[in-house]
Amino acid sequence: PYVRLHTLGGRVRTTSYGRLALFLLAVTAGCVRAPVLVSPAPEPDTTDPRLERVIADYVGLYRRETLDQWEKLFLPPFTVASTPRDGGTNLRTRDEFFEAQRRYHARVDNLKEDLENVRVERRGRMASVWADFVVTESGTQNRGKLVLLIMEDRGEYKIHSLMFSYQ
Repeated sequence: PYVRLHTLGGRVRTTSYGRLALFLLAVTAGCVRAPVLVSPAPEPDTTDPRLERVIADYVGLYRRETLDQWEKLFLPPFTVASTPRDGGTNLRTRDEFFEAQRRYHARVDNLKEDLENVRVERRGRMASVWADFVVTESGTQNRGKLVLLIMEDRGEYKIHSLMFSYQ
């Protein structure tokens, strides 16, 4: 039995099933390089004002007097990962993270966070935000990097998870 193959150039070739099986085995083993058509990924869309609002509120509402509003930016299953100085990883639930933020704000006056070099990529209902952050506490600045993963949930963007590391 023979198989008809259509090449990328539009030509038609006929070959046996045995030869086709050997060719496919060689391709999957990396012995033969076959041309692959790759279409470029569409450019990410970052222009949704609802998404921009969540990012602005992430730092804008991060104040002692607006922490209750700030917490509404996050989905219920929200999680946090951070890197402590010992080289490990800290993982926290939503409740653990919010309790730590309340204690932090109670202990430090004029605590604030700013984002720099913000890069947003939105694909459909999902977005990632990469940024440098600057946390200012009592006049001292601490810098680091963060990643926010954001999902659209019932027409609103909410923060799904956060990863951050101080420099």
